[in-house]
Amino acid sequence: MRKVMFCIMLSVLYCVKINAQAEVSFSFQAHQDDWQLFMSSKVVGDLNAGGKVVFVTLTAGDAGNGTVAYGSPVPFFLARENGSVYSSKFAVDLSGGVPDANPDSFRVTINGHSIVKYTYKNKAVNYFFRLPDGGGNGDGNALTDFKSLRKLKEGTIPSISSVDGTATYSSWADLTNTIKNIITIERGLDNQVWIHTPGLTASNPGDHSDHIFTGVAAQDATVDSLWVGINEFVDYASASLPGNLNNSDHSDAAGVFATCIWGLLSVNYSGPFDEGHKSWLPMDYFSVKRAPSGFATNNLTSANTGKSNPALLTEIPMTVSKSTQNSNKVELLISPYQTGRLLTEVYNSKGDKIYNTTTIITERKALLVSIENAFKTPGQYVVKHILNGKYSETKKIEIN
Repeated sequence: MRKVMFCIMLSVLYCVKINAQAEVSFSFQAHQDDWQLFMSSKVVGDLNAGGKVVFVTLTAGDAGNGTVAYGSPVPFFLARENGSVYSSKFAVDLSGGVPDANPDSFRVTINGHSIVKYTYKNKAVNYFFRLPDGGGNGDGNALTDFKSLRKLKEGTIPSISSVDGTATYSSWADLTNTIKNIITIERGLDNQVWIHTPGLTASNPGDHSDHIFTGVAAQDATVDSLWVGINEFVDYASASLPGNLNNSDHSDAAGVFATCIWGLLSVNYSGPFDEGHKSWLPMDYFSVKRAPSGFATNNLTSANTGKSNPALLTEIPMTVSKSTQNSNKVELLISPYQTGRLLTEVYNSKGDKIYNTTTIITERKALLVSIENAFKTPGQYVVKHILNGKYSETKKIEIN
């Protein structure tokens, strides 16, 4: 009887038609292949609608191996990470346009923690926290001191570190505040966003502990941010439900998952492109836990309209010099008036915004801001800097 009621409930959830949200959305997953298996139609739909998707992957997906490599020169977790990055690139390329070269990789400091970040065409952004894989029940593994997301949430461990030792989170609040900062940074001027997480209700039974506590972390981080909508997905249990994707969405799901598995196969690890994993590809089941209400507010935004308010900005000079290596890269030397958050936007001659990036300023000294792959054709562009929602600078740039 419980199984019948469960299937009826999910059938009702599936009947709720949700249009793909444009602008910025966030996909939260524990492991590098979770979104491809359980959320692919939503992610690809968001990209097809012209949005940017930020992928936040909390664990290293190391399966208890930590940083160990076996039968390959590449550690297992890095092979999975590489596959996930190229899977998101493939999802962007499915949405149209000419594919670019490799995604950019660098480290950023968020809430005092060093995190690996990848970007591709300002459409797919990946953050990898690389925390230890806690196993299906959250008990952890020997090579990573039996630490897990579940234990951090429950307070049975005082802290948790990335498997590569580059970041340590001193508490659950430290972790969720870092997630909240990422959402704040990556939303740009989008005042209502959506997050996609594993389900935390009875509609998602028998899920992996890391999946569940990734969902808990994302939702704890946004509990007071009502401008963040929440979509909850069914993970493992979806394999027992009827397929609900059309042929095109099913093909896209198989494509992004296969690209993720390529990350393992290309460096001599076996890839789980098996019947068990493929059984999750024909369906995505999700429900709306919370629709966004109100708007994210800051000095740039009117709480009533959610629109940018230029009257709140003071125009000041910030750019010291400009150098152009080629049409795809411009470097601006910025002299900041204060530490904080610098938003850089690029507009084409029609006034359309074609690029934005955020720089976190930790010291009051000159720094380079690189604008890459924004200038596709010769002509005149406008670059606008907004510092801490208080100061702005507008400069014209001619690309030959």
